[in-house]
Amino acid sequence: MAERMPQSAFPDYWDKALNFLSDRDPVMKALIARYRHVPFRAHPSVLDSILRAIVGQQVSNTAAATVWTRLTEQKQGRWESFILISSTQSLIDLGLNTRKVAAMKEVAWRWVTGRWSEEKFRAMSDEEAITEIVRVKGLGPWSAMSVLIFALQRPDVFPETDFGIRVALIKNYLPHENIKTIIRSEAQSRVKLIADVWAPYRTVATWFLWRSLENTPFDKESE
Repeated sequence: MAERMPQSAFPDYWDKALNFLSDRDPVMKALIARYRHVPFRAHPSVLDSILRAIVGQQVSNTAAATVWTRLTEQKQGRWESFILISSTQSLIDLGLNTRKVAAMKEVAWRWVTGRWSEEKFRAMSDEEAITEIVRVKGLGPWSAMSVLIFALQRPDVFPETDFGIRVALIKNYLPHENIKTIIRSEAQSRVKLIADVWAPYRTVATWFLWRSLENTPFDKESE
């Protein structure tokens, strides 16, 4: 079984990334100085991360955290076994909807049958992992990117369509844009230019953009 990452441990590339970003981007340097004390909280496994992504879809961070707490309190044994033996109604009673339950059961089935595993995902490239995760109905690109960021801890992931990231970009880099205009092609070109400066550590830049909103992401997405 692959080694699971400590939840409060910074990835091994973190300090190098902080120096790199601080040298190249004065705005990011200020964000790092303000928030570098905040720990990066990794997810303990890929399966845990995928399930969190499903729970967090279309709800607030607070609501997602509440449902996740209910699930963890009810869980006995391994996640995949718990999801498969639980009835749809019992999972709905914990705060999920039928679409999320179906997605979670599909993911659990892939784990039990060996089609997916921690080891297989850790051997995949970023692109391969995204392609594999979005095969499940209800799991989109941000679900996959959240796994890359929080479970696999890949260094260069930038979820540019995430609502929080767009708000943070407006707040810190593009004050003349708003949440509607930032999706225009000309604004997206500016976003790309900004994000290209952060490569190959866009994951770390993403983390500090979230921090600038004083918000702890629970893998929330709009898919």
